[in-house]
Amino acid sequence: MSFCNQIKKRFIRLSRGQRKVAQFTIDNPNVIATHIASDVGKLIGVSESTVIRFCYAMELSGFSELQEKIKADLMGQDDKIEQSHPLLPKKNVNLLNEVMNRDVASILNTINIINEEQFERAIKVMHESECLYVLGLRQSLPSANFLTCTLSNYRREVKLIQPNAENIVQQISNMEENSMLFVIALDDNAEDVLTITKMAKNKKVKVIALTHSCISSLRGNADVLFTVGAQKSALAETITAAHSLIHALVEGMVAQNKKQYTNFQKVNAQFDNNSLYLEKTLSI
Repeated sequence: MSFCNQIKKRFIRLSRGQRKVAQFTIDNPNVIATHIASDVGKLIGVSESTVIRFCYAMELSGFSELQEKIKADLMGQDDKIEQSHPLLPKKNVNLLNEVMNRDVASILNTINIINEEQFERAIKVMHESECLYVLGLRQSLPSANFLTCTLSNYRREVKLIQPNAENIVQQISNMEENSMLFVIALDDNAEDVLTITKMAKNKKVKVIALTHSCISSLRGNADVLFTVGAQKSALAETITAAHSLIHALVEGMVAQNKKQYTNFQKVNAQFDNNSLYLEKTLSI
């Protein structure tokens, strides 16, 4: 049995902090194998002592032995000649159950690695910022559209940064200190996203980033960074987890002042109804 499978068998018996370390180890074995315990703790959002306590809970002598176990697992994976595509179901497996269970697993993994203090900080920033900008390029653009539309149901001053150089530069120049930039970067190509994020930080804008990798280059440039999905998840599963977290963040923002956001919804709905009535009247 691989060591990661041993972790899964003991998962339920671990403390909450140790579960975060366990899930991270399962999803990011290469990071465990190549980083020291203190760095791993920072990436996960737990203390170094929690990482060590996880090792003891797994009946290991310490972090070095954990690295040895994980390296052995990785060498065993290299010996496998054939790997099935994650989106191709095995024979006699119900496709509906297979796909939706992977989505559930991606969401559950995200729950386990989310830092609650970071979550609370993010929703506070979203609530207090006067203007919210949303950035998502390429495969992240649909998720950026989803966040923009969801936020627009509850508040004014929500702007999706359009993916062309002229609009990006113009909108970044319009940002003020009381603005916030929400960056969604779910693909591997983050060079341009990083450049835009640095431009926003130079304007002293708060940045919340949502990525698929805990070692994303955005980490040092975001006030809050969330990792969604798992290392080996297909993009579709990662997007599902991202949208679930987005939903939770918006709900958290609304909970900061439910009356304020509910009133905006009512006024906005009334405005839409009046506009629709006017359009019908003019067409007669």
